[in-house]
Amino acid sequence: MKIKPGLFKRNALSVALAVASLSVVSLPTLAGIDDATLRGKIVEQTIPKAGVEVVARDVERGYTSKTKTRADGSYIFTGLKPGTYLVTVAGSSEQVTLLVGQSAKVNFDVEQSPGDNIERISVTGVRLESFSGGEVGTNITPEMIQRLPQGDRNFLAFADLAPGVQIERGGNGEINVRGGAQNINKINVFLDGVSQKDYVLKGGVTGQDSSRGNPFPQAAISEYRVITQNYKAEYEHVSSAAITAVTKSGTNEFHGEVFYDFTDEGLREAEPNEADGKTPSSTEQYGATFSGPIIKDSLHFLTSYEEKAYETPKDVVGGDQITNFTLPAEYQAMLGSFPGEFNEQLFFGKLDWSIDDRQMLEGSIKIRDEDSYNFGGASTLSHAGNSQVEEQRVNLKYTYDGDYFTNEVRLTTEDVEWSQAPAQFAPAQLLETASRQRLLNVGGNGGLQTKGQKGWSIQNDLTIFDLEWNGYHVIKTGVKYKVIDLEILQQHNTNPQYRYNVEFNGAGTFNLVQPYQVDWFVPAAGSEVGGEFVSEQKQYGFYIQDDWEVNERLTLNLGIRYDYEDNPTYTDYVTPADLVATLNGWDNVQNTDYDISKYISTGSERSNYSGAWAPRVGFTYLLDDNGDHSLFGGFGRSYDRNQFDYIKNEVFRGSFATAQFNFLGDPDNPCDVAQNNCVEWDPAYLTQAGLDSLATSIEVKDEAHLLPNDLDLPYADQASLGVRSNLGEWQTEISISRVESHDQFSWYLGNRRENGEFFEPGQIWGPPWGFGLPDRGRSLLIGRNDGETTTDSIFFKLNRPHTDNWGMNLSYTFSDGNENRLTNNLFNLDYPTDFGYGSYPVAEVPDHVLVITGSYDLPWEIMLSGKFTYKSSPYKQYVNTANGPGQQFFDRIKPDEAEYHSVDVSISKDFATDYVIKDSALWVRLDISNLFNHSNYRDFILGDNSDEFGDPNLNSSTYGRRMVKLSAGWRF
Repeated sequence: MKIKPGLFKRNALSVALAVASLSVVSLPTLAGIDDATLRGKIVEQTIPKAGVEVVARDVERGYTSKTKTRADGSYIFTGLKPGTYLVTVAGSSEQVTLLVGQSAKVNFDVEQSPGDNIERISVTGVRLESFSGGEVGTNITPEMIQRLPQGDRNFLAFADLAPGVQIERGGNGEINVRGGAQNINKINVFLDGVSQKDYVLKGGVTGQDSSRGNPFPQAAISEYRVITQNYKAEYEHVSSAAITAVTKSGTNEFHGEVFYDFTDEGLREAEPNEADGKTPSSTEQYGATFSGPIIKDSLHFLTSYEEKAYETPKDVVGGDQITNFTLPAEYQAMLGSFPGEFNEQLFFGKLDWSIDDRQMLEGSIKIRDEDSYNFGGASTLSHAGNSQVEEQRVNLKYTYDGDYFTNEVRLTTEDVEWSQAPAQFAPAQLLETASRQRLLNVGGNGGLQTKGQKGWSIQNDLTIFDLEWNGYHVIKTGVKYKVIDLEILQQHNTNPQYRYNVEFNGAGTFNLVQPYQVDWFVPAAGSEVGGEFVSEQKQYGFYIQDDWEVNERLTLNLGIRYDYEDNPTYTDYVTPADLVATLNGWDNVQNTDYDISKYISTGSERSNYSGAWAPRVGFTYLLDDNGDHSLFGGFGRSYDRNQFDYIKNEVFRGSFATAQFNFLGDPDNPCDVAQNNCVEWDPAYLTQAGLDSLATSIEVKDEAHLLPNDLDLPYADQASLGVRSNLGEWQTEISISRVESHDQFSWYLGNRRENGEFFEPGQIWGPPWGFGLPDRGRSLLIGRNDGETTTDSIFFKLNRPHTDNWGMNLSYTFSDGNENRLTNNLFNLDYPTDFGYGSYPVAEVPDHVLVITGSYDLPWEIMLSGKFTYKSSPYKQYVNTANGPGQQFFDRIKPDEAEYHSVDVSISKDFATDYVIKDSALWVRLDISNLFNHSNYRDFILGDNSDEFGDPNLNSSTYGRRMVKLSAGWRF
């Protein structure tokens, strides 16, 4: 392998080049996470021209990059920001637009006219391909973001245009992205090349756990791409879908835009649970974006601000068994739809400084602030919690372009905090059936918590091109060091939680006679606060990627990534001596299906996981000379993380105690008087003074959670094979895929009966809840990395860019997935291991997903666009009780009315004006979601003893009836 020597300078005749002739053909992807690549060749009568200078100028910002052709006449630009470039050779130019992740080839064919010694170039055509290499995914262009209908300005809402990706809308209105059968935590979003991974909470990216907010102001997003699988070695902490977005930058012209969106209950159809009238609701979104030059061709700025103010219906429907009871009037009044408030403010600011033609400095800051009033399901309005998200991120990137290399240094900081507090501080009544199935939560919410991550990182990425050995290589390698503090303050049951059996006086009755149990928060001995600690972690990452152009037709993408995390909270943990003594003396777990000694740590048995080597291989083979048809494929392994909120419990449970007492008197919930936490009921225990008297009379110990001494990291193996074609204006792609995910984390119940068994003899249902730790009467939970999913898929894409007044995109996915337990469940407590759950089709993932979008320019410069989404009925999990008590088991059903259909449309019009600012435009827009008002039901009755089993739950809202959103704005 050698670096090509200095290239000879362009001869004098080449200065006379008069006419540009170029062809742009699809290439295997060479671009990085947030950039694009431009390359090509200059040939004169089939003879390569070396040493010719090629200039690529960013048309909007004026930034210039230069290089020279190699011995074979080829040239390459890497690390280009997506945008429009003027490619110039000896005074002759051609303009080309590059998307994020795109690699385009621009060839110059030089002809010399006989007798005049003047070289000329003729134009042969332009053809672009957004994706190539072994990756499977889709580019979301600026035009698509601007045109396509949407309701909430969350740029992630377009991610389902990529095959294999679903948009999941939660009951709180949150938007999450799910790739294949893996859960939402396994995605990652990269903004300007920086990972936004949430190490603590759910949702994959910071701020998206149970939030209706947007992760970023949409007006500041230039474009992004969604990679379903087979991403390169640069991508970290992701095992399903990877989303890489590029933010806008200021240009040499000053631009601005303000907007306002509005909808309310008068602009939407009633939900099934609004038969007595629609719940008042409103949605307002507004913001402004400004950008422009500070120093022309050198220094530019952009600022963007967006705010959301929601008042949306929240459904209190009760638990699955609520329909089997006649509720007293005071509780019946708590059911229904109620307005829930939400507010979010987003700010993004950015500076781009082209120091010279080799050096570039970019700096940005992101600020997010939101609060939300959360309730619904079984939680009544009185049981609401107030959630807040605060996020600040700073990103600095310095780029240096050498003759044969590009080096990028990134320095980032992040400070993200999610918190929740009860809406009221008062005791709670948790109303349950005799079999402990929840009906309603009334009174003060038990949650008081703050969770977040704070730290900094430094990363260096070096790209070396012009490496020649059996073809040409572009080598990219990077190292990363990150210091991150994961912070927890969690005081469970800060409001005492009283559990009532409403069937105290008999099956089917509803009476609150006395609670059978109470839980409340007590700091551990020696702790003034309790439930609070910080885990100081260090992360190390390394990758190397070789994009090897073997010949004109074959390109290989070869890479490997390695990640290592130093987690002293796990490795240095020492199991408390009193708990060790209890476990060693507990006969129930000495001869059972697991070895308790593998969960006891003295601080020396554990080590950080060191096996996260992730090879990634892709290829593209051009099947014809023009590059219109190509065969592609890839295989890769990718590691994700164990969410800290999942594994923290081992240490966290030792910092506080949840005092729990059981009360005598309830015939369906007896307690053993031999246990210290079983006492006679006294109404005085409804007061804090009464609870304090219980807590000081005995030693209170909490539930115990133990991690295995060989904790693994979740990962996925991905493989795909497909064909891409350019058919005139149309681009098609069909591929087959297989993804196997392994080592997903879950908590299991460690309790066992006296004989070491989980179930009673002759039974296959009924966990040993009454057989907790003998010194505290509380349960033991043990962690396992045993979750697995397998997904076989067929992906098909058909795209036509918006040209000649219209365009369309089609994405179809067929999935056949299986899981060995509910992938989304953190606590799987109904069986001792995953073997009890068996292998089932993946819940909540439809077999068929079809997404079609289209855009059309109507007369009078009116823009029309639409989106059609179809999802076949997904499987729902339920408990099958057909075989009687003790013989229940989990089963799956596809409800008949669980299919999802939605047609969304948008129509907009610009009105040019010179008022205030010349060449500005006022615009108006109308978006209609679910145009045909299809009943896309969210919840179903899954109690198989009900006559309505499998029917929609009409006490709940849908995924959204027809809604109209009105928008207006001004851009200049």
